[in-house]
Amino acid sequence: MKQLTPLDAQFYYSDATHQPMVGGSLWICDQRTAPNGLVRHKDIIRYINNRLGSTSLFRRRLQHAPFWLDDPYWVEDKSFDLEYHIRHVGLPQPGDWRQLCIFAARSMSRTLDMGRAPWELTIIEGLNNVEGVAPGSFALLLRFHHAYIDGKAGIEINNLLMSDQPELDESPYRQPYNDRLPSRAHMWGKTVPRLLTQPLRSLRASYSASRAGLNLLTRLRAENRPAQKSIPSTVFNAQVSPHRTFGGLSWKLDEIKQVRRCAKGATLNDVILAIIAGGLRRYLERREALPAEQSLVAMCPVAILSEEAQRTGNLVSGMLIGIGTDIEDPVERLQSILERTQSGAELARDVVYELIVSMGDLVPAPMRMLGGWMGSHWRHVGKYHLCNTLITNFPGPMGKARKYFAGAEVQALYFVPPIADGMALSHAVTSLYDQIILGVGSDRDVLPDMDVYIDCLHQSTEEYLALGRQSMESAAKEPAATPPRKRAIPAAAAAATDAEQAGQ
Repeated sequence: MKQLTPLDAQFYYSDATHQPMVGGSLWICDQRTAPNGLVRHKDIIRYINNRLGSTSLFRRRLQHAPFWLDDPYWVEDKSFDLEYHIRHVGLPQPGDWRQLCIFAARSMSRTLDMGRAPWELTIIEGLNNVEGVAPGSFALLLRFHHAYIDGKAGIEINNLLMSDQPELDESPYRQPYNDRLPSRAHMWGKTVPRLLTQPLRSLRASYSASRAGLNLLTRLRAENRPAQKSIPSTVFNAQVSPHRTFGGLSWKLDEIKQVRRCAKGATLNDVILAIIAGGLRRYLERREALPAEQSLVAMCPVAILSEEAQRTGNLVSGMLIGIGTDIEDPVERLQSILERTQSGAELARDVVYELIVSMGDLVPAPMRMLGGWMGSHWRHVGKYHLCNTLITNFPGPMGKARKYFAGAEVQALYFVPPIADGMALSHAVTSLYDQIILGVGSDRDVLPDMDVYIDCLHQSTEEYLALGRQSMESAAKEPAATPPRKRAIPAAAAAATDAEQAGQ
């Protein structure tokens, strides 16, 4: 039985019908590799059931503290019903990419039943007209609550559901469980000590928060001075509706690597940020809503692996990065992002993480719950924003070996990030084989023309790929550096040297 971290508990308390704290992943699978070229519904149920024994993630549900006096706990659901969590639908014909995105967006707009294990898997048949996808393929939409799966748990879920071979493994995984459903007395026994020690934890947290805040201010005034002092207000900083929209695109890994040559020291993440910034700039220019003198600021979560994370799950920090939407030249934009990420990542790991953890321990659980309720009902969060968009990175499967789901080859993997009041546009980046894949989630009222925004991202991609090719061609034309020629030694000097060596 594990208790939610303060950050995960805040995700749970902030959940509402207009902003369900639900993330997801959309897989596209080719069932031609399955035995007999067909994956049946009962094959999928058996496939998942055989893997449930290796982890408790699929079976966990919330157990609240008495009278909600403390943050809830994760316990194993003794009434777990696998077939409740697996749905099966079909797309209307012709079954194209647009219809798949519409279905995914509508599904992501629904909340999850927190009285059960908060996840849901939908098998979507009828992908007969998606470019680059074989007719008869199917999609898989996995939805989960943001407080339920994050970071390391998300990687574990992906690895668990994917197989290295198309043949179905009939031998179930086994792992014993010692997690019993806690009694009321047991829950009181956990809650009362935490209530009594809350003043001490708040005192310690206030000291840590003050130290981290002072350290943050000191570094912001010195080497980590921000490029701009305020965050512009954009069309994305609005209160969200219950309706969602989704889109995605992919890049070839080798082509993105070429773009790194445009700025010395640039990473793949820097290039992706620059491409997204170029797409945002184009889109906002079309809507005549681009801030002229200020860059849009992106929140980029940073995973923190610590001893505490090993006990409670991954904890995250975050950095605010000006992504250079105010810079027209793409190379200058990439160079600007490179300089900002180098200092921002270090600051997020060293200082911001400590500040986030301290603030979570500082406020008692009932106060956090009240704050989440007020934020989701009074909607005041949408009036004050800390960033303009979210750009997060989920590690994909390692290596280029093909992965399978119930015998079907996994051809694409899109993450569907959640949005919230004040941040109506989110980007999630992952990788699969030799691809880098971007999933984009937004509010349908804020971004009604997702196809236009995706087209802007394509244009930004082509711009950077052209620069990458030019950089490669320029490097190929440069003459190779010739090694320095050895200076000839006169014969007399050589003879003298030989004589000296012989004398020694």
